[in-house]
Amino acid sequence: MLAIVAAYLTFVGVGTFVMKRLPGDGFRFYGLSFVYNIVQVMLCSYMCIESLVIALRQGYTLTPCNTFDVVGAPVAKVLWLFYMSKVLDFMDTFFIVMKKNWKQLTFLHVYHHSTIFAFYWLNLNAGYDGDIFLTIILNGAIHTVMYTYYFVSLHTRDIWWKKYLTMCQMVQFGCMNVQAVYLLGSGCTKFPPRLTAMYFVYIVSMFGLFAHFFVQSY
Repeated sequence: MLAIVAAYLTFVGVGTFVMKRLPGDGFRFYGLSFVYNIVQVMLCSYMCIESLVIALRQGYTLTPCNTFDVVGAPVAKVLWLFYMSKVLDFMDTFFIVMKKNWKQLTFLHVYHHSTIFAFYWLNLNAGYDGDIFLTIILNGAIHTVMYTYYFVSLHTRDIWWKKYLTMCQMVQFGCMNVQAVYLLGSGCTKFPPRLTAMYFVYIVSMFGLFAHFFVQSY
């Protein structure tokens, strides 16, 4: 995990250094972007639906402290796929750097892509069942909409619902932290409490960065 994050950050640094010194407007990779966004829409919607099906099958509720099956772990396989999909998400940064779209290469972007991968490594090793299902549903749904937006943006710049996507992302973070507060406040120990506390702090940082972006942009 650390090696992959280090490689990602190295690409950001070296790629930015090189592309800023090359003449021209960069490289667009329209065909690759076209296929990539369609694949992401399909993958994210699958993970969202699969997690929902598992939750219904296992009788999970929106009230946290659901059953954590250490051995069987019904959510583990889709969580592993979710974790690996974060490697695929690094392609977002590749396209930004190659296009020289420096306005998009923000601290928020790099921080989000590198740290979310690390945190889901923790989840995969310690919080791989039970209440983690809600995060996959929420994030899968938001990313389905987000990659739909990226696909549409390949063909038009006039997308009136762009700001609502950012609002939905902040609502997602709010829902995640409501779950975390309940888990911590109720004294539930089925899902690892220390992991919940760490993720709570992390999601607060994400909410703050997205809120700052929203205020600056809209």
